[in-house]
Amino acid sequence: MQVLRVKNAGTDYQYKWPDNMIELYPTWITYDVVTEDGEHEAKIAFGNRKVYGSERIRVLVLIDEYPQAEFLGTDDNHVSGQVLSEIKIHGDVGEPMCRYPEDPIPGRYMGFDVVGMPTRVSGKGVHNAWAVVANISDHRTMIALAILRREERTS
Repeated sequence: MQVLRVKNAGTDYQYKWPDNMIELYPTWITYDVVTEDGEHEAKIAFGNRKVYGSERIRVLVLIDEYPQAEFLGTDDNHVSGQVLSEIKIHGDVGEPMCRYPEDPIPGRYMGFDVVGMPTRVSGKGVHNAWAVVANISDHRTMIALAILRREERTS
C-alpha cells in the first residue's frame, strides 16, 4: 500500500450506518492510495462519541466510501495523541474480536504496534481485545489497517 497524495479535506462529514444512525465528523481528509488491486480513495473522518463512559475521539477510516476501520481515543489521548482499533478475526459469521490476552495476534497484524485494549482504555464494558495503536496524526498506519481489513473481507 502506498499513499500517493492528499486529495481533499473538509468539514461536516456525515456517515449513515446500516441501522440508520447518522454520525457526525467535524473534520475529514481524503487520500489517493494504491494497492495491489489498483487505486482507491481513503477517507479519514474525525469526531467524538461517548464510549466506555467517556467522551472520546473517534476516527473512521473509509476505503472507497466503505468503513473499514474505527479508532477510539485512549484514556491519555489528550497527552499521547493515541487511538486504538480492536483487532477482529474475519470469519464466516461476523467478526469476533481477538481476545486479550488469550488469543494469539494474527500474523498479518505483526507490522502494527499492538496492545491489550484494557491496558490503555478504562471504563464500563471495555472489551478484552488486542488493539492496533496509532497516533492521531499517523494517517498512514490508519489507512494501512483499513486496507488490510478490506483485503480480509474481499478474499
